[in-house]
Amino acid sequence: MKKFLKQILTITLSVMMILAAIPVQAAAPSYLTKSKTITLYTGKTARLMMYQKTWLGFFASGVDKVKSVKNSDPSVAEVSAEYGSIYAAPKKTGKTVITATNGKITKKCTLKVKKYENPVASVKVGNKTVPGSKFDADAYRVLNYSQFANKRKKITFNLKKGWSVQEVYYAQSGWMKSEDMQNGEIITIKGGKGFQVVAVVVNDKTGQREDLLLWFK
Repeated sequence: MKKFLKQILTITLSVMMILAAIPVQAAAPSYLTKSKTITLYTGKTARLMMYQKTWLGFFASGVDKVKSVKNSDPSVAEVSAEYGSIYAAPKKTGKTVITATNGKITKKCTLKVKKYENPVASVKVGNKTVPGSKFDADAYRVLNYSQFANKRKKITFNLKKGWSVQEVYYAQSGWMKSEDMQNGEIITIKGGKGFQVVAVVVNDKTGQREDLLLWFK
């Protein structure tokens, strides 16, 4: 399931545009998270495709079609079903309940939306330190690819108290997949401009999830 989600995060813009055109009528949901707290990003971050939608669940194939996917407060988030998966696109802070049913089985997800909060104390890429303040306005930083091209570098996300790294992964430009890595692992930055490293972090108290991106361009 984690692999599937990370493939969605790294998908190309053209495919995402195709997915957005798929109507809500799909197959019945075989999984829908019961509760989730996601982040409302602003500024430049909000314009990146990977930050505009959050995966909530998927549909099993070859079973009854869903009769409805309902959203108790559309002003908080926009909900869609695309290519067998349910997504939420946050619109403002608040709470909404998402209900999916096929007439026989009903599944619900309580979705909370919170403002982006900078969780970063610092990020290290080899000997280079990115100060945490660089993440105050946006959840991503652009680094010069030519400075790191084909070099092995240790990448470490140091977080503020109350935040934990859930997972870290990377993808080369044009990949339709990602590779897991450990926080603090040495990897080779290669494949051309567009190399990405993503850290999924979680607030220990609220469960709020945020995705931090290092983008080598």
